[in-house]
Order: sequence, then C-alpha cells, then structure tokens
Amino acid sequence: MKDTRILIIDDEPDFSALLAANLEEAGNFEVREVNDSSKSLEVARDFKPDLCVIDVVMPGLDGGDVVSRFRSDPDLKEVPVIMLTALVEENPNRPDGETITGGLPFVSKTSDFETVLACIEKHLLEAEE
Repeated sequence: MKDTRILIIDDEPDFSALLAANLEEAGNFEVREVNDSSKSLEVARDFKPDLCVIDVVMPGLDGGDVVSRFRSDPDLKEVPVIMLTALVEENPNRPDGETITGGLPFVSKTSDFETVLACIEKHLLEAEE
C-alpha cells in the first residue's frame, strides 16, 4: 500500500515539523512541509499530495490565497484541504473538532493531535468515495 501524501503549508516551522512528525508516526503518511506560502503551489505540483493542511494566517499569500490558487490549478483543484488555524476554537460537538466555513473544514491549532488526525482521516475517506 502506498503512503498517503500530506502537504503541510504553515509559516511556523516548529509547528509544521511537529505535526509532520506526529503524522509520520501515526500511520502510512508521507509528509512534506512548506513554510513559505509563495512556494506552496510549486511544491504541491511536484509532491502531488492526497490532502493539504493549510494555515490561514501567513505572510505573503494567506491560506485563502493558497486555496484559491490550488482550485485554479487543474492538477490540484480536487485535492482535499483542511484549514488549520488559531482563529477558530475546536468544535466540541464533532469528534473531528472541525468547523465548516466557506465550504472548507477548519480545525483549531489548539486541538489535540488525535482530533486533527480524525479530521484528516475523515477527509481522506470522503475523497476516496
């Protein structure tokens, strides 16, 4: 079975490295990090992710700009995206902790790893259907 490719786009290298390490330890995930959002499209085209985790607030291109560019790219427009941000609180009414805004799932950066992982796994399953 091939590893599931997850691309993390976040301007905080310590945060993205910790999330990447936890994902790689948790399962069959191949993870790549991009800490400069202006390079995210190029890296995504090369890496061909199965899912992207994108921070909302970043210098230069913010998370919304990155998603917009992905949706305009024929090779990336169908890649599931999870927005991970400090701007929302964990949704206590959902086991995956997500809040849907503008059609995109948002998960709080303050969520525990199991919550973030549940959201990722949910959206990977939905993408397979």
